[in-house]
Amino acid sequence: MSPARAIPLALLAGILVRAPFWIEALRTPVDGDTAIVGLMARHPGQGSTLWGQPYGSPLDSWVAAPFVAALGPRVEALRWPVFLLGLALIPLAYALGRSVHARAGLPAALVLACPPPYLLLLSAMPPPLYATTLVLLGLLLILTLHVGPGLEAGKREIPGLLFFGATAGLALWTHLMSASTVAACLLWMAWRAWPRPARVALALVPLLATSAPYWLGALADRQASRVVSLSGRDTTTLAHLAEVVPRLLEPLGGLFGTHVPVVADDAEYVVGPRRVVVVLLVALETLLLVIAARRARRDPALLLLLLAAALALLAFPFPLRSAPHNIRFLTPMALPALVALLVPVVERTRRATVVVLALACAHLFGGRALLEEWRLLDRADAPFLLPDLGPVRHALRERGIRRVYASYGPAYRLTWESGEQIVASQPWNERFRHHPLPYLDEVRFAKNVAWVLTPKIPTDLPTPRGFAETMGSLAGSWRRTDAGAAVVFHDFVPPFSPAVEAWPGAGAAGDSDLTTVVRPDPVAPTTFTLEAPRPLLGVTFVAGPGDPRLLRSMDVEVSADGALFERVASRRRREERLDLRWVNGHPQAVLDHDLLAVPLGGRSVKALRIVPIDSADPWALAEVLLHPAGLAAPAGPWDEWLDPNLTWPEREGTLRRRPLPSREDWYYRWVLASRRTTSR
Repeated sequence: MSPARAIPLALLAGILVRAPFWIEALRTPVDGDTAIVGLMARHPGQGSTLWGQPYGSPLDSWVAAPFVAALGPRVEALRWPVFLLGLALIPLAYALGRSVHARAGLPAALVLACPPPYLLLLSAMPPPLYATTLVLLGLLLILTLHVGPGLEAGKREIPGLLFFGATAGLALWTHLMSASTVAACLLWMAWRAWPRPARVALALVPLLATSAPYWLGALADRQASRVVSLSGRDTTTLAHLAEVVPRLLEPLGGLFGTHVPVVADDAEYVVGPRRVVVVLLVALETLLLVIAARRARRDPALLLLLLAAALALLAFPFPLRSAPHNIRFLTPMALPALVALLVPVVERTRRATVVVLALACAHLFGGRALLEEWRLLDRADAPFLLPDLGPVRHALRERGIRRVYASYGPAYRLTWESGEQIVASQPWNERFRHHPLPYLDEVRFAKNVAWVLTPKIPTDLPTPRGFAETMGSLAGSWRRTDAGAAVVFHDFVPPFSPAVEAWPGAGAAGDSDLTTVVRPDPVAPTTFTLEAPRPLLGVTFVAGPGDPRLLRSMDVEVSADGALFERVASRRRREERLDLRWVNGHPQAVLDHDLLAVPLGGRSVKALRIVPIDSADPWALAEVLLHPAGLAAPAGPWDEWLDPNLTWPEREGTLRRRPLPSREDWYYRWVLASRRTTSR
């Protein structure tokens, strides 16, 4: 059958098989990862990784950008690109099969039209990066088989190698699991180019160029390699291998149809076909694999497919993130392995028909089990954990709140579903400590900020009860509103007003100029003294816009007579997430050590002492600010005095031109805006 008839036929079959899964996907809210893709699609060109993660490329967002522009912040805008990428594997399978054997195109396309249930899951609700990566890897295999004969004949194949290298680099930038397929293709081309394998090195130039955003970032941020780290603080490489290797058949079976997680890659919620179907499927695939392995000794193209699948399987157990339920990391072997299994039987039409139908039926049994489970499960409960955030958006809009702290998934979902009318951020990066978050500074800078806590969703944010207890220890006031599955804390009022005075006699730390700093002794206590005791509602320390900043580990002590000191605040290295403070009029985790406000409740203060604790790090102090007790505590949240719609450069310019040294929040906002504009 000609490609003009075979490919549309296979695509039609693929659409019919996938349509019920697509329907379920369209009625499922997007998760936090997918919401990031949508938000990046609204801001093309910003960022070279998946936002909030030190790895991944913006490729998914580039693919989704036209759909987001046309449909807006809707589920369909992020599902349709995935649907089409899943369908793209069908013509890729056809082309790959034809590259190996003239009669393997249609059987390969039909098996990918009715694929194992895990690939059906990926065609409807995949994690970001995987659908695009699998398409890129299919292209790499086809390019390799196209270039190989020319290399064997002694040709340079410059265009093909350059195209291969650029595609391979993009695949590596998008996901490092591509490395096994890239390595297999390079090894195979070097073998075909023998005795001049160095000609293949030409592909490394575009490969390094297009993957540069990843490896340059990895040089600056070691967390970028966490996805492939082989050992950790608590686990050695050998201990990890001893745990994963004996159970390697579990992810392998999950990839090829013995079972499927309801959500990739959930270890608890797993379904699959009946045991008899599993036994027959494993027996058939094992037989086909043995036949393919024997034939590969005299078929170089088939050898490439088996090599790509084998390297993916060999690499799987090593990264610490791999586990028996992490089927997604094995997906690079799916396309080459499925095509390789079919090649030995395609020479006889009847045999090929029986094998294709048997595989398709076994896959559909597993797919049916997955679909039935999807239809039964409430998306608000496990394993989806995607509650309706409509009540939260309504509660926030009713109170005019546009900036929010929330945990990972709800934060990105709120931002996406509201079309960024509400901007939510994690208060700290829950996945990668200290890695920048796209919206965190926007929330830090704002007024009338809320905390949205979702007790049923696993997170390292406090529970509503724990948050309320922490706020009680900070003094001040707030309100609580229940909104569906979430609890919203809002209308925060600190125990002191924004009005401040510079500490008299503090030199550069009391001149109301953030560009001048004092650099105290890193290990000795630093003391500031007033001429006479004063009752204070609080004291605030502010860092300058450059490094170094405030101490990460210290005690703050005050004295009414300059002789006997009492500790009023304490901070410790690596405990910043547990230490909420009043900043800019609302509670924040002071991760960047820019500002530390210490409520004093009106106590009399003559001297103030900062004591480094187990620290020799250099630090700097731009300002020490007093909150005089003569000024009444605010009756409501701190007022907004700056247009909230300004861009960061506009904010920084306005703060410089219109200084307000009598307000604590002017200092903090100036530091924040200055750093944002400097980093651009």
